Amino acid sequence: MKWHTSFSIIILTALMLSSAVFSKGYVGIFVFSLIINATMAISYDIPGRSLGLISLGHAVFFGLGAYCFGIAISIGLSFFPAFILSVILSFVVALTVTLLMAGLNHGYYSLATLGILIIFQRLFETLESITGGSAGLYIPETISKLHCHLLAACLLLVTIACHVFFSRSRWGLYSKETEASEEAAETIGIPTRTVKILCLMTAAIPACMAGALHLARNSHVSPASGFSLTLSITALLASRVVPVKGILGPLLGVLFITTAEEVIWTKFEGFNHAWFGLILVGAALYQGIDFKRRNRISTTAENPLSR
Repeated sequence: MKWHTSFSIIILTALMLSSAVFSKGYVGIFVFSLIINATMAISYDIPGRSLGLISLGHAVFFGLGAYCFGIAISIGLSFFPAFILSVILSFVVALTVTLLMAGLNHGYYSLATLGILIIFQRLFETLESITGGSAGLYIPETISKLHCHLLAACLLLVTIACHVFFSRSRWGLYSKETEASEEAAETIGIPTRTVKILCLMTAAIPACMAGALHLARNSHVSPASGFSLTLSITALLASRVVPVKGILGPLLGVLFITTAEEVIWTKFEGFNHAWFGLILVGAALYQGIDFKRRNRISTTAENPLSR
C-alpha cells in the first residue's frame, strides 16, 4: 500500500504546483477543471465506496453551492462572506435532500438522485428573477484566478482528509457493515440511517464548496452547467473506472476522464456525447465483469470442492 500513498502524493504535488503556476489561459482552465473534478470524484467516493451507493445527482450539491454563492454576490456581499453564506445555505438544503433519500435502497436511491437533479435544474430555470433563468447567473470577478486556484487546491486537500478520516473512523466501519446488510447492522446496534446521513453529508459539503469556487473562477453558471448530469457521471466514472482502493483510484480516474473529455469535446464535435457514452458503457462492463470474476475466485477459494 506504500506505493499507493507515494503515487497519490506525487499526483497531488503536481496538481498543487500546477494550480499555483498556471492560473490563466487554456492550461489554467484545464488544471482548474482537474482540481474541481478531483474534488467531486473523491467526495462522491466517500458514500460510493463505503455504502456502495450509485448517485446520478451528485452535481445537485455543486449547483447549490454555485447558485447560493452567486446570489450572495448579487446582493452585494464580498467573496468570503458570500462563500460562508453559500456553505451555510447549501448545507441546509443538502441536509434536507439527504434526509429524504437516506432511507432508500440502492436502486431507488440512484433513481431518486436523478429525479432530484432534474427537479433542481428545472426549478432554477423557472426562478428567472433570482437565478437568471436558462441563460444563467453572471457575477463580477470577486477574487483573482490565482487565489481561486489556490483555494480549490486547499479544498481538494481537505476533501482527501475527510475521505481518509471517514474511511478509517468507526463510522466508516459502520458504513461498510451497512452496505453488507442493513438488517444485520441494525441487529447489532448500528444506527444505519444516521450512518447514511453522515456519510452523504460528508460528500455533499465539498461538492457545494467546489461549485462556489467554480463560479468565482468562471463568473457564470447556468442550470445546465450547475446541475449537470455530465458532471455527475464524470464524478461517478472517475471514482470507479480505476479499480484501486483509497484516493489513488479517483485521482487516476480524474486524470483519465478529464483528459478524455477534453479530447472528445474538442476533436469529435457532434459525436462527443456518443464517445462519452461509450466510455461509460465500457467502464460499467469492465467493473461488472471484474466484480463477477472476483466473486468466482473468492467462492472457489472458500470452497475448494467447487473446483
